[in-house]
Amino acid sequence: MVRRGSIVMAVLAAFAMMFAGTAGIAAQDATPAAAATFTDTMGLPELQLTVSDAAIEGVPAETAAGRYVVTLNVTAAEGGSVDFMQLPEGMTLDDFMALFSGPPPSPEGDVGTPAMEMEGSPPAEGEEGGPPEWYYTTKHAGGAAADPGQTAQVIIDLAPGTWIAWAGDPEASQPPVGLTVTGDEGATPTAAEPTSDVTVTTFEYGFNVEGTLSAGSHVIKVTNVGAQPHFMEMLRSPVPITKEQVGELLALDMTGGTPAPDSNLPNPDDFTETAYMGTLSTGAVGWVPANLEPGYYVLLCFIPDIASGMPHAFEGMYEVFEVTG
Repeated sequence: MVRRGSIVMAVLAAFAMMFAGTAGIAAQDATPAAAATFTDTMGLPELQLTVSDAAIEGVPAETAAGRYVVTLNVTAAEGGSVDFMQLPEGMTLDDFMALFSGPPPSPEGDVGTPAMEMEGSPPAEGEEGGPPEWYYTTKHAGGAAADPGQTAQVIIDLAPGTWIAWAGDPEASQPPVGLTVTGDEGATPTAAEPTSDVTVTTFEYGFNVEGTLSAGSHVIKVTNVGAQPHFMEMLRSPVPITKEQVGELLALDMTGGTPAPDSNLPNPDDFTETAYMGTLSTGAVGWVPANLEPGYYVLLCFIPDIASGMPHAFEGMYEVFEVTG
């Protein structure tokens, strides 16, 4: 599976959202779980996308602003994800790609930044890094992810402007695809809000979970009230786990360590990915279905921090909640 934690770690170095290295609890070999889909899409228009080994397929060249169901079919051998990010005014897809291949243009707003290389680790102490400033102020509408042969869905809002649908990594085998969203500036979706029974709110640096945390099918509303972009990766722990233990796993990863065999810490490879909502900018909201089994779940975000350049999980952005039987 293409891990979102690992993707963001690579963007951290590339921009210095988004993925080769990985954070310990979001380990690349974590057990995949069957992706959930909506039982009711409320008649919303659909973006039917496919991630193959070489491309993101099905992205229209142009579409109207509004609320969409994104259905992601993954045929890529290692799984895949698609996030939607709006480019700054004056920046084209070619300009964006040039950021990673040589001295970039500086369109209106001075969105340029030096050429970057894809790596897989946080910046060393005292080393500058992190995305350019516009990354933190542009719109991020969310996205979906799935393992090979699976289908995932999310509901997102697209505002007028120039967007890209991308795997989060400009050097991925699937290059970003441009998307023009038409409509009046400032227009808001007129479609009814999907019914949800769990709400996850992201902020600096944490998650707030509210709702019916019982086993079964759910629709999770994910909203970002923070000042920086955030995403939500939800993993099910193989055993009961505390927030302190999650912190220990992340601390081990920072030093390249792994849990000792006699440790009370679970093996990161035994976590099961349950739900994912791609990067959301300030004020953005998205919906994702999830099938929850009884047990303990961990929420994480690995977006590079605007001040330190460290992934948000290493700044304390993780939470644990329990689902009852």
